[in-house]
Amino acid sequence: MENSENQKASHYIVAIGASAGGLEALQELFSLLPTDLGASYVIVQHLSPDFKSMMDELLSKNTSMAVHQAVEGEELLANTVYLIPAGKLMRIAEGKIYLSDLPPDNRINLPINELFRTLAEDAQNHAIGVILSGTGSDGSRGVLSLKEMGAMVIAQDPEEAKFDGMPLNAINTGSVDFVLPIRDIPDQIKRFIQHPLARETRSKFREHLSKNSKILDDILALINDRTELDFRAYKESTVSRRIEHRMSINSKHTLHEYWEYLNSTPGEVELVKQDLLIGVTQFFRDGEVWEKLFEDVVKPLVLETPKDETIRIWCPGCSTGEEAYSYAILFAEAMDELQVERHVTVFASDIDQSAIAFAANGTYPSSISSEVPAEYLTKHFTHLNDSNYQISKRIRNMVVFATHNLIQDPPFSNMNLVSCRNTLIYLQNAAQQKVMAFFHFALKVRGYLVLGTAESPGSFSIYFDFTDQRNRIYQKTKDIKVPSSQISSTSSFQNRHYRPKSVTNYLSMPNKRIDKERKAATIGRQAVMDEYIPPTLITDSKLRVVYSYGDTSLFTAKLRPGLVTYDLSDILIDELSGQAISAAHQVLRENSSVLMQDIKVDAEESWSLRCFAFHENGPDNAYLALSFFKGGIKPAPVSDVTYERGEQTEKRIEELDNALIDCQKLYREALEDLDSTSEELQSSNEELMAANEELQSTNEELQSVNEELYTVNSEYQQKIAELTDINNDLENLMIATHLAVLFLNSDLKIRRFTQAMKQYVNIIDFDINRDFRDLSFKKPLTELDELVSQVNRGQKSSVTKIFSEEDSTRELEVTVSQYKIGSTAKGVIISIIECRR
Repeated sequence: MENSENQKASHYIVAIGASAGGLEALQELFSLLPTDLGASYVIVQHLSPDFKSMMDELLSKNTSMAVHQAVEGEELLANTVYLIPAGKLMRIAEGKIYLSDLPPDNRINLPINELFRTLAEDAQNHAIGVILSGTGSDGSRGVLSLKEMGAMVIAQDPEEAKFDGMPLNAINTGSVDFVLPIRDIPDQIKRFIQHPLARETRSKFREHLSKNSKILDDILALINDRTELDFRAYKESTVSRRIEHRMSINSKHTLHEYWEYLNSTPGEVELVKQDLLIGVTQFFRDGEVWEKLFEDVVKPLVLETPKDETIRIWCPGCSTGEEAYSYAILFAEAMDELQVERHVTVFASDIDQSAIAFAANGTYPSSISSEVPAEYLTKHFTHLNDSNYQISKRIRNMVVFATHNLIQDPPFSNMNLVSCRNTLIYLQNAAQQKVMAFFHFALKVRGYLVLGTAESPGSFSIYFDFTDQRNRIYQKTKDIKVPSSQISSTSSFQNRHYRPKSVTNYLSMPNKRIDKERKAATIGRQAVMDEYIPPTLITDSKLRVVYSYGDTSLFTAKLRPGLVTYDLSDILIDELSGQAISAAHQVLRENSSVLMQDIKVDAEESWSLRCFAFHENGPDNAYLALSFFKGGIKPAPVSDVTYERGEQTEKRIEELDNALIDCQKLYREALEDLDSTSEELQSSNEELMAANEELQSTNEELQSVNEELYTVNSEYQQKIAELTDINNDLENLMIATHLAVLFLNSDLKIRRFTQAMKQYVNIIDFDINRDFRDLSFKKPLTELDELVSQVNRGQKSSVTKIFSEEDSTRELEVTVSQYKIGSTAKGVIISIIECRR
């Protein structure tokens, strides 16, 4: 059982992507590839669904391995070559091939990306991706997935490739391990597959790391010294996977060998740093999350933020900027839909300077068309002459890129939203806690936190409320200071060149003198409050209870089963809810105080309710106080408006009627405004958008079809060359053997003849397509016409007859046989041989 598992673990899958000009590269590659490496080879080429591919027939002449088109559900076998069928997408799962039709609305065929993505998930570091000649950018997004899982990626040297588009786009991602001419690729594949680490399980390599932990620390210290990046906060599994990958790439068998190689090869330090940075991202990754964000986070932020304030978003670990631009697009769409203007700034930060430089340029390969919705692509991107897409100036102006170390540098502040997706999973628990403390500090109250699908706040869950647990959307509802005990010590993560302040210094900086003054100012406050302040509930402007004074148990309901909220209507008992909400609405509307006398609480005592408004920490933070007084208290509380018991019901009904009328009026006005606006926008934009989309789609489809036709043309050219060689061989065979042969079609018209036939028949080249019976023979061949007719009718498949002359010593042996293609007769062949008596 163990041997079978090891054999399965060592099975490699080589995925090769090619397009225009790729046929010649594939033939050269497989003519040099060893046939006994034990790997499976999966080839994806851009093929036109309208033409039959002859790739299997052509490629089988360059290798002794079995070559055939892939079949649905087929298991990948060693030393076998699998070709993608035309008009299909191919995926790898659990070592098997799965095929599907191209979606009907597929504007650009990107099968290489899909194969690489699924192969990365299935084979991980036992996968090899190869990009050969082709136009466009197919495969450039797929190599990112392969790189993330530790696979080896090779690109053909662009100077050698017939079309350098695909190799260059792959190289520009920074995820290609080797750029090689075709002649060097087989040796690199062989070294990677036969490396000793390939025969060991990952657990054994981790054991090797643990035994050489001093060397591993030296490697990380060397990287820190030369790049000023400290990766000791990364998880051990992440570091080991990247180190193992670099050792396999460079054919180093032990950690000590790799340590010596690092010291002697300065460029390798930069390469291993890039591997550890794991810059994998894409536009609108996990579509359901973005749909939820748009409705529940982005639109409310746009609506609730005042015009003179800026909506601030922070995207730490932004890599090449796709996620940051996705947020900018969402906010732009929300402002367009809601017809409002807001100042929006997306702060995108990453530790990788090269990734930040790429992101700031805002130019991406054409393969992003499979990630970005069509309407966003048309509206917010410009299609450049080199087929790349560039983010529009409006969106670029909303995003600010900066180099920032999430663990070591101070956090940003006053953020409405922090989005850190699939970054925490690579960090150790202590580093995760430190980062979560930074996020808590960075967010405003009511600010949102978005994490990856495999991430959670952990022990910081008590400081955030769930907005959407499934999609990992959280909200900071209270401005609570994070105690230092909540954050693990992270001294081991500090860079030796830079000593940042502790997290607690960022979260709170206490001043001893101020603390003493505050303590002196609060002496006796609680005693006075308990003695004189009536039972009071404090709510915010949305009538959510935020604090209470005194014993309010008489007025509040017991905790009900289900979702717990702080809404005033849920907190108060049913008898009080109507009067309290009515009073609160009037206070908010008229900015006056209201007194409700003789409210119904219990049968024994009479109570009054007084509601008034106040502001805390600025005019924008409005609150309400609802205080309860016993009915017989003298003097009665002073208020702007007082309602007796009978008037309270009438006031409530009047308020509800007025509210209903206002709502209906606003609803009608909104509908009218929306209808007129919608008509105007549709009439002015629909034709332009439709024309633009159609032109762009047509251009992309033509480019894709042109590439497919080039591939088909290459196959046909090779086939034609082979047929021409065969035809020349047959012509020379006929000439060399002096055979007299006449070819007739099923209508007994001349198709072809050899030059030796002119000895017996008066025939010239002009007689092609002429009836055989019109010819005159130099020597009488009686009964020949009848023999030819019999064979043509199928009465005989072949007949031989001797024709001789009495005064001659020579005889003519004439053979008439059917001309067959397969089992079907297509004409007649007449051959003449001269012999002596």
